[in-house]
Amino acid sequence: MRDRFLISALSFLFVLIIIGLFYNQILMYGYYAKLSRNNSIRVIPIEGPRGNIFDRTGQPLVTSRLSFDAAIIYQEIGDRKKLMSLLSDQLGLSGAQIMDAFEKASGRSYEPVTIAEDIPKEKALALEEAGFDVSGIVIETRSRRNYLHKHFGSHIFGYLSEVTDNELETLKDYGYRMKDLIGRAGLEKYYESALRGVDGGTQIEVDSRGHQTRVLGLKEPASGQDLQLTIDFSMQIACDKLLGDRKGAIVVMDPRNGDILALASHPTFDPNVFVERGTSEERMKLLNDKTGRPMSNKAISGLYPPGSVFKIVTSSAALEQNKITRYTRFFCPGFYKLGHSQFNCWKDGGHGSQNVVEGIKNSCNVFFYNTGRALGVDRLESYTKLFGYGKPTGIDLTDEVGGIAPGREWKLFHKRGIWYEGETLNYAIGQGYLSVTPIQVLEMAAVMANNGNLVRPRLVRRVGSSDLPNQKPKSIGLKDETVQVVRMGLFEAVNNESGTAKRAKLEGATVAGKTGTAQNPQGRTHAWFCGFAPYNDPKVCLVVFLEHGGKGGLEPAEIARGIFAEAKQRGYL
Repeated sequence: MRDRFLISALSFLFVLIIIGLFYNQILMYGYYAKLSRNNSIRVIPIEGPRGNIFDRTGQPLVTSRLSFDAAIIYQEIGDRKKLMSLLSDQLGLSGAQIMDAFEKASGRSYEPVTIAEDIPKEKALALEEAGFDVSGIVIETRSRRNYLHKHFGSHIFGYLSEVTDNELETLKDYGYRMKDLIGRAGLEKYYESALRGVDGGTQIEVDSRGHQTRVLGLKEPASGQDLQLTIDFSMQIACDKLLGDRKGAIVVMDPRNGDILALASHPTFDPNVFVERGTSEERMKLLNDKTGRPMSNKAISGLYPPGSVFKIVTSSAALEQNKITRYTRFFCPGFYKLGHSQFNCWKDGGHGSQNVVEGIKNSCNVFFYNTGRALGVDRLESYTKLFGYGKPTGIDLTDEVGGIAPGREWKLFHKRGIWYEGETLNYAIGQGYLSVTPIQVLEMAAVMANNGNLVRPRLVRRVGSSDLPNQKPKSIGLKDETVQVVRMGLFEAVNNESGTAKRAKLEGATVAGKTGTAQNPQGRTHAWFCGFAPYNDPKVCLVVFLEHGGKGGLEPAEIARGIFAEAKQRGYL
């Protein structure tokens, strides 16, 4: 009886051993094999640096620099007290910060978890050396974006930030990893796929203390492609300086091919803030500033009434549709009556008898009230869109908006109302529902510079070793006589002693242009100037916009003269 009990017990134990072996050797094989591999083999990623950005002359504007991060591998931590002392001494971390990092690292026992970013090279070397005695710490190298001139061109470049957990769900299929940076605005976002490098890595074998014993494999990282811009560094500096502390935008373009020579939007920001450690407060301050809106590119995303610069469209449309000729005259007594409503000219007492050239030169509202009424809203809407308003220009930047080129259907859909004739009068002088961006005004000015041809603006002329094709201006179908009459008005506005844009006149270069002073229900008027030079063979076209800047004939015209002077000095005129 006793022998039978002993045999049963031994049989039961034998069965338990068999089950245990089956569970550990068969069912849990993958899990333990992975643990074993991770314990002896480690992959150290090598980041592929982003491509650099240069100006049109080859001057570096944005590069990448090497940075060092300190990381811990939880599974390899030996003497915890010794490691904490080392981290505290070298990195100045508190006990609570270190314990918090240990807690995070415990969830990813075999992976390096960053405990301090972008540490000085000397500290990185000291920690690397100390790692021979204190296991559990590793130094990782990363490529960090470096905007060389800080606030310079920030709205052109945009900025980077780390991918979020939600984004990573989708982006990991495209090779993105946790802590990777991605373009959030500007060229960094538009050319993300070209600029982004391809990561590599080193597979190494380590001993039980985490020390490297041999290299098992290496995959070389690849740099992203460089961008060469159309921007001229000196022109950009000059525009930033001329714009100063004012809110607004300046864009300078070669009207022959759409090359942007300078694009300034103020207030601006330092993109380095988004890639440097310890700057989270500055980031939040920039992102939450609803008054200055430093993160908004006013040149392509700011929407404003154009005011009198829009009279270029009204006069072109009326000449083209034979509603006026170059000899048609309207009398300006200082106001215009429509039913019981009165629409005023900006000049008390009026301009007297005006033809279209004089109307543009003097920016006479009454001349354009008459012209707009003769033209009608439908034709006005049609030519507004013909000049490129109501849709993005297509510049190679993200977040460009199209604005509003209103008409009867637009009002019916958006305002639930019919169109009134008085609204046409406001439309004709660039007020009312019409809403445009500075770069659209530049595009309109370029049509006059190009003798009736529309050009698409661009910021990048070369990606890697490939030149992007030149932009060829396209005709919008205006008659040559129409263009020449309007151009004559723009010439007179700058070069006649009574012209509204006379402050833009520059000795040694023939400038043509138009001012604008746009009514603004939120406060002081917005101020505009757009123009080109030289008059007979335009090579530079520009727009100056000052938010709440007063009158277009004052500061904007003076700023434009400064930009034309810089362009002349740089050999563009």
